[in-house]
Amino acid sequence: MSLLDAPLVVASNRGPVTFERGERGELVAHRGAGGLVTALLGALQRVDGLWVAAAISDTDREIASGPDGGRRDMEAFGSDYRIRLLDVPPDRYDGYYNRISNGVLWFVNHYLWDTVREPTFAEEAERAWQDYVAVNRIFAEALAEEAERADVPPAFLVQDYHLTLVPRFLRELRPDAFIAHFSHTAIAGLTYLRILPAEIREGMLRGMLGADVLGFHSRLWAENLLMSARSLPGVRADLARSRLVTEGREVLVRVHPISIDVAPMRAAAAGAEVAELRRTLNRWRGDQRLILRVDRLELTKNIVRGFRAYELFLHAHPEWRRRVRFLALLSPSRMDLPEYRTYGQECLAEAERVNRALGDEGWQPIEVRVRDDHLGALAAYGLYDVLLVNPIYDGMNLVAMEGPVLNRRGGVLVLSRNAGAYWRLGRHAIPVNPFDVRETARAIADALDMPREERLRRARGLSRLVLSYPPERWVRSQLEDLERARLRRTRWRR
Repeated sequence: MSLLDAPLVVASNRGPVTFERGERGELVAHRGAGGLVTALLGALQRVDGLWVAAAISDTDREIASGPDGGRRDMEAFGSDYRIRLLDVPPDRYDGYYNRISNGVLWFVNHYLWDTVREPTFAEEAERAWQDYVAVNRIFAEALAEEAERADVPPAFLVQDYHLTLVPRFLRELRPDAFIAHFSHTAIAGLTYLRILPAEIREGMLRGMLGADVLGFHSRLWAENLLMSARSLPGVRADLARSRLVTEGREVLVRVHPISIDVAPMRAAAAGAEVAELRRTLNRWRGDQRLILRVDRLELTKNIVRGFRAYELFLHAHPEWRRRVRFLALLSPSRMDLPEYRTYGQECLAEAERVNRALGDEGWQPIEVRVRDDHLGALAAYGLYDVLLVNPIYDGMNLVAMEGPVLNRRGGVLVLSRNAGAYWRLGRHAIPVNPFDVRETARAIADALDMPREERLRRARGLSRLVLSYPPERWVRSQLEDLERARLRRTRWRR
């Protein structure tokens, strides 16, 4: 059987739903949002597949510790797939998730450390790494159990930096398994990865090499992985064919940029509530132009430099004062980490400083709104003249896609060259070095002064690119690669 039609098993830290108890004690499933969930659920439902994830809510943990091993058929909730929730001990989960996944791997892959002062690895990091290893092993053992239960060998799609060790552990348990691992973040180059203790760096890389196929959103991240992995003893890289050879196996390294599910987003944007929010925003803006950013309040998003670039733009172009406003819609993120709390305060303080320096009684240059406001973002997407997306490094960045497919004004995208989305969208955007605030200030000026015909041409190009690669194509392309790997494995062994 082709892996395109085989049973499908997805593994990720967070599942597609979380469960809570309703007023009468009944189970209520809350579905997660985003292109990843949409894409993978579509594929799972086609083959009655299974999604394995860690229990998150109290009710999730109640299900995970039940006699059926955390398994739930989602048919009762109107879906044709199954879920299995894993009961991870809370102390283990903290080390695995907060300390290693988000406190180490996220930081290294996005080049976030001030290396003069941090990091310093000692006993605490070693203990947290053991938690990370233990949780990845829990996932791998659950996947191996599901392979045992299946009548036909399944295709495994393992997701993201939380589970980099799962492919190797699963390979040890099921040497015949067909495994793809997809990284949704940036991947640091080897020089920066060498900040990590050897046990963590080599463990992560060798863990990923347990897969048959490694997927990334951008060619930059795929090349970083190839160059880093070939530094390991016994690993050979074929850069021309984008593959690695290790332990008598081939590992294909491929680029598949995820996209967004446009139809439900446009349907929501056409609703009465979003229409009213747009009218409110229009009244607030008046006859001024609108610069927009929509981000998580997150270290990689480069919010402070964005504000400083806007300030430089206003100093260089005083004729735009009182003719433009900057709206920053920021949703809280990882506020349990002190670095994120501090950065959030810095972002607000920077906006206040710019407003004090350049604003007056009738005009405030920057409006910052900190809250989870999905509908507000949909409304704002329709109205911007400039969308600023300037992350330091970003695996993909879906805001760069969401804005153009909803915008109604021929809005211009100013896009960091270090965003994974630049690999796809860059030719229709104004590119910037995210560390160069003067270049970003010039890009803002160019976007606001751009002739209408060019604005519309670029906007149409962005929208076409997003629409040409729907989420279901992202999943299918990975399965096609996995099927190629299966056929190559057969030939390799002859």
